[in-house]
Amino acid sequence: MKAANTMEVRQQNASYILHDIECNPGITNAEIAQGRGLSVPTISNIVNILKNGDMIMTAGTGESSGGRRPFQLSLNAGYQSYVGVSIAKHTVYLVLIDFAGQILDKQRHYVDFAGTEEYWQQIAGLVSGLQEQAQGPCQVGIALPGFVDRSRNMALGTYTLGVAEVALDYICELLDHRVVTGDSCRLAGLAQMFGKRDFADSFFILLSRRISGILIQGKEFFHMDRSSLDIGSMILDPNGTTSAYGIPGSFLELCSASRIMDMAKECSKADTVEDFFAELAKGDQALETIWHAFLKNLSVALHNISAIFGVGIVVGGEMAKYIEPFAMELDEYLRRLTPDHEWKVELHFSGYGEYDDAYGAALEARGFQIGEQLPVILKNAAASQVQAKPKTRRRN
Repeated sequence: MKAANTMEVRQQNASYILHDIECNPGITNAEIAQGRGLSVPTISNIVNILKNGDMIMTAGTGESSGGRRPFQLSLNAGYQSYVGVSIAKHTVYLVLIDFAGQILDKQRHYVDFAGTEEYWQQIAGLVSGLQEQAQGPCQVGIALPGFVDRSRNMALGTYTLGVAEVALDYICELLDHRVVTGDSCRLAGLAQMFGKRDFADSFFILLSRRISGILIQGKEFFHMDRSSLDIGSMILDPNGTTSAYGIPGSFLELCSASRIMDMAKECSKADTVEDFFAELAKGDQALETIWHAFLKNLSVALHNISAIFGVGIVVGGEMAKYIEPFAMELDEYLRRLTPDHEWKVELHFSGYGEYDDAYGAALEARGFQIGEQLPVILKNAAASQVQAKPKTRRRN
């Protein structure tokens, strides 16, 4: 195993410091040192470098334990802004965040996916609109509904866009600047880990037109060959015979947002997801039947996932905000599936809903830029320290 050099260790420690400050605004040098098992001088040295590089700042002073009041730290929100974009079949979601991860703006535009040069130029125009708000170029992250194959630089399984695959190089070329691309589910999971909502170990489900999931352990993704799991192929009803989406009787077929829309259109009740729930709120009996069948099927999938992984479940994506108001009904279906068991499905809902993966894409763009800039900041600081070091006289 190759031993890490001093600069690599310092870069890793700097990453830890940024992460700890993000998760605990107001944290002090001593608290970071204690949590990481490092010396206070080691932390203080890197903190000063990051301050000089404008990545972090002093946010105030903490309580004194007998000496000086310790300085509290925070990320410098104005250091840089980032744009996250989520690509869906008929919709584009965009999020603008600052360096501290706060959402400055979010937008939803109804744009049919085409994958053509004209389509990506339209996306570039939407991105430019957010960059104008940030008063300068921003690193951009793009979330795609498929599995990212880095060896081929392709997004595969993008069937909900109406195509089998998307070339990532093509996107970067047409957007005329570097972008970071990733799997929608993994990026939405990233939003749960670093987006101020800590559910500890959990299984995240992206429940939209596509259904996928990813296991989060200790604020890290469980390593898999694929960037996320195709849980949409899980069979919920073995008697299913036909399917417009994936395998008959599958999670995708029975619980995707597309399923809701198709069934609503069949009974001429709604044209959009918003229309469906507006009519449902009025007490439409036909839609209530559709919706409770949806919740019942969803409870089977949640039960199975909980039984396999033994962790809490976070539901995100397009359907999350519509399901959360029916949490009690969903919990009742889950209770019926486990009447004699002591364990209970621990269920949470993402706070970002349909903007999950766009927010995660913005965070990914931020992480990419930090990874590029940290080595430069640390090397420049090391060079300055060498130059400032007084020369020793040689004795005759």
